[in-house]
Amino acid sequence: MKETEKKEKGEMLDSNDHFFFVVNLTNENLRGQVIWSNSENTSTLDVSGLRPGTASFLQGFYPASWKTDYWQWTERGRKYQLDCYGSDIYVVVVISYYGISVLPTATSPDTWQW
Repeated sequence: MKETEKKEKGEMLDSNDHFFFVVNLTNENLRGQVIWSNSENTSTLDVSGLRPGTASFLQGFYPASWKTDYWQWTERGRKYQLDCYGSDIYVVVVISYYGISVLPTATSPDTWQW
């Protein structure tokens, strides 16, 4: 979903710490950054040099009620929407030659928009 085509995110019922990490499924070291953002906060993880078949460290992020969540890998440029909620404590961002995929703890990836 393009950022201009926002769908409304609902209320987050749980309050937890939230973390994302990146897995490199390519055959090359990664470049760039993975960015989570909403209208109030941004969290950036530098993935430059992340080797094939490895995962990054955890990076905190701060989803909030009524704030749409966006995910971006700077090497591809586009932003994708996948809202995270209170029970989505961990989110994996998988990078392959096709781009990124975002898989949270408890929110269905079927809600992914671009």
